[in-house]
Amino acid sequence: MTAIRFDPIADPYSDNVFQRIKSGLYTSVDTVFGWKDDFQRQRIKDEYRAEWFYWAMAEDQCLGLVCFKPYDHALHLHLIIVDAALRGQGVGKKIMQAIHHRADAEARTVTLSCFRCNTPALHLYQSLGYEITSEEPEFLLFRRPGIMDSKTDTE
Repeated sequence: MTAIRFDPIADPYSDNVFQRIKSGLYTSVDTVFGWKDDFQRQRIKDEYRAEWFYWAMAEDQCLGLVCFKPYDHALHLHLIIVDAALRGQGVGKKIMQAIHHRADAEARTVTLSCFRCNTPALHLYQSLGYEITSEEPEFLLFRRPGIMDSKTDTE
């Protein structure tokens, strides 16, 4: 696979993007909270800025989408949705490695949260060396160790 790039999504609140997000999150969200389309559409608009959304691309192939925001010395990954036809083929890992490359170039770490019931995603993050920083009833919060571990409090 060629290098992965992140192209801004022109309309992240479109039905196309929503359906992709739903294809990736439905099972976990429905298990924990129950899925309601209208509620989820509004939550996405209210909680995620448009400029945080990107298509994950390899040449002219769309691999999926990501939503991440920069803050302090980190990128917080809100969403990684691999195209349904590509799941289980290592594409999520390659997208995560591209996110790591971007974070490293900006001297940032990566943080994220994951549903406890999303076993494939939990395995992915643990295989990439993510550490659990906090636990909630339905979620685990993770941090990628590395670049920020060498920073001091005076920086």
